[in-house]
Amino acid sequence: MKQSYVWLSLWAFWLAAGLWPAPARAEGATALRLRLRYADGTAVAGERVVLERLPEEEPVLPVCETDANGECVWYVGRGLYQLLFTRPLDPVSRLATAEGGLTGFGVTVGDEAITYHFTFHSDGRVYFDAAPEAAVPSPIIPEPEALHSGAAPTPALAGELVEATPIPEPTSAPDTAVAATAGSPWRLILFIGGGLAIGGGLHFWSQKRRKTDEKTTRLPDDKTARLPDDQTTQLPDDKTTRLPTEETKDA
Repeated sequence: MKQSYVWLSLWAFWLAAGLWPAPARAEGATALRLRLRYADGTAVAGERVVLERLPEEEPVLPVCETDANGECVWYVGRGLYQLLFTRPLDPVSRLATAEGGLTGFGVTVGDEAITYHFTFHSDGRVYFDAAPEAAVPSPIIPEPEALHSGAAPTPALAGELVEATPIPEPTSAPDTAVAATAGSPWRLILFIGGGLAIGGGLHFWSQKRRKTDEKTTRLPDDKTARLPDDQTTQLPDDKTTRLPTEETKDA
């Protein structure tokens, strides 16, 4: 009788579990997955993680505890959210999130499923994991310099001598450039004056040559115009008029 009661109770429990409605997914919901690992690469199981919707900071139910794979999954709409861990943030991350009005790690959800990777470092803090596919996580540990200037400086090794950057000595190139710049107007004036002088000389020479050519061509015209007239009009007339008269007188 007692055994039958136990079996009846188990059957009722399984029936209730099968009929209990699963959390309904909102239309258009996207899977937001979180994966958490220790510094040695093993999964963090049983860690409580809270997801809040921004900017209202409204918790997304149910509150998740990581499974054996160190994962939590929520089905949410697109937007901005923040993840809250039980472990505190490092000072730089806490300051950065406070400046942005957050208290945890801000994450973004779009139209496609997305997974965010985190790791518990040896200092007991939680950081983003930069090498989720590697066997051992690589925490992204922010530095104060990166918070203010946007880029962390490359750390120098202990005992490493850092040589001072040589400062180049000034040369005389700027003076030469200034002198050349100062003398360029005078050179321009000399070039213009020389061009005018050469042009004027060429113009004067061409005018003189043209006058000489005109005089040379005019002299033959005068000779050819006068000499034939004298010969044809005077000499023949004198001979024809005077010579016969003298012969006539002698006769």
